[in-house]
Amino acid sequence: MLTGYNSEVEWDGVIYHVQTEDRGAGHPLIESLVYVRGEILATRRTEYRELIDQGADRTAIQALMERQHRVIVESIRIGRIDLLTEPPVGAEGDTTVSRKIPVATARVSASAIEAAKQASRSLDEVISDWLAEQQRDERVRLQVVGADDPHFGSSLSLRAKVVVTPGETPLGGGRVKVRFVTSAAKPVELAAGESDEDGVLSLTATIPQVEKGQALLIVSVQHPRGNDEVKFLITK
Repeated sequence: MLTGYNSEVEWDGVIYHVQTEDRGAGHPLIESLVYVRGEILATRRTEYRELIDQGADRTAIQALMERQHRVIVESIRIGRIDLLTEPPVGAEGDTTVSRKIPVATARVSASAIEAAKQASRSLDEVISDWLAEQQRDERVRLQVVGADDPHFGSSLSLRAKVVVTPGETPLGGGRVKVRFVTSAAKPVELAAGESDEDGVLSLTATIPQVEKGQALLIVSVQHPRGNDEVKFLITK
């Protein structure tokens, strides 16, 4: 397991804590979490198993982890929080009020690695360019049926489907959560589960009753290949 990074960044009066760590050889994943007042605002994950299989060493993985952490810190520092919570066509990030960050699974061919060794560009630059290209092409998408008109105090029965676009390919193993977020209290997790091999999951929940304030029902999915979420305004 490689040494991780922790940073605190202030922007517009808000302190953001950024934590990036390596999950280790048993689960080769670089995970960055952005916290605000103890709540997770955004998550970015990069899998690197195939980089190891293709010859990337610890130095290259450490460089990739450092770059991921630095990009997130700089995005906050310049006030571009939207880069973490809203991807180009919809969303990047998990959280109380935002979207889950879609992240491409990292794969680099042997020829790309060899080219990096022979050229002036470093291996982590080749990796980061490839990741940027993949993020433009592949997206994890969450489709939700049954939550179009939620009401305070009502029962909810919804069907979630997780797919990868383009192609609408079903994606199993996605962690789906239903959260109740209100301006009057802390967020509450109402239901959770994992999508099956067809990318499908059915969930039931009861929406809490509140006397004042606005509220959202947030259905989100987390998966190593990416994340997404859908929001619904709750009415009385």
